[in-house]
Amino acid sequence: MKNGKIILLTVLFLFSTAPLFANTSITGYYGYFTIPITNTPSRGAIHINTGYIFTPGNFYISMNTSVLKNWELSAGKEILTGEGQEISAAPFILGTKYMFYRKGGFQAAAALQAELLGKAANIDGIPVSLYGVISESAGKLGYVNIGLCYIMGIDAGYAINFFIGIRKAVIGDKLFAIGEFTNYSIRQDIGLPWDDERGIFNGGVVLELTDFLKFKFTAYDLLDKFLTVGLGGELRLKVF
Repeated sequence: MKNGKIILLTVLFLFSTAPLFANTSITGYYGYFTIPITNTPSRGAIHINTGYIFTPGNFYISMNTSVLKNWELSAGKEILTGEGQEISAAPFILGTKYMFYRKGGFQAAAALQAELLGKAANIDGIPVSLYGVISESAGKLGYVNIGLCYIMGIDAGYAINFFIGIRKAVIGDKLFAIGEFTNYSIRQDIGLPWDDERGIFNGGVVLELTDFLKFKFTAYDLLDKFLTVGLGGELRLKVF
């Protein structure tokens, strides 16, 4: 009984000392819905993000952490559940990011992400993406992130990708609107089939219920097919 009380008090302490500052993307990066931002998690924090994407009907789980200041490690995986899908496999995604510059409201970071596909994907090579991201506080407009990505390891038909995202407070520090535009799919020909068209806009809202718990509603690919919506939640723990 005494051990149980100690464990309970420890969990409550972790929750009570873990403020939440940004989102975990579905690929694992500390970012918006699908793109990375310059910020990294605070040292010793673990962000766990999960949710459901209604079409084609898949779950996802992603997480990130930081063991050194301004250095991030991340991982993400989409779990395919629907039958008769055009996609046969989703990669296990590993990433890292380092914020190397900060002055005033301006920040810059570099990142790397690898997609471990497995034999079921029938794709030769391992897609590796190199990211460069800058961000700036835009006053009443919100917080803006802009980045470029260079793809190596496979022939995707293109090598340079671009993305931009903005996060705007709607109600105090509790409700935020997020919009992001990319000219690429978050996965190469697998996972969510967004790369049929090269212009993708995702939008949604994030409700921060407490300092350690938030919920998300996302509409994916609003420019073309309005493919799907997703519901998700995120938990932040301070572990060391």
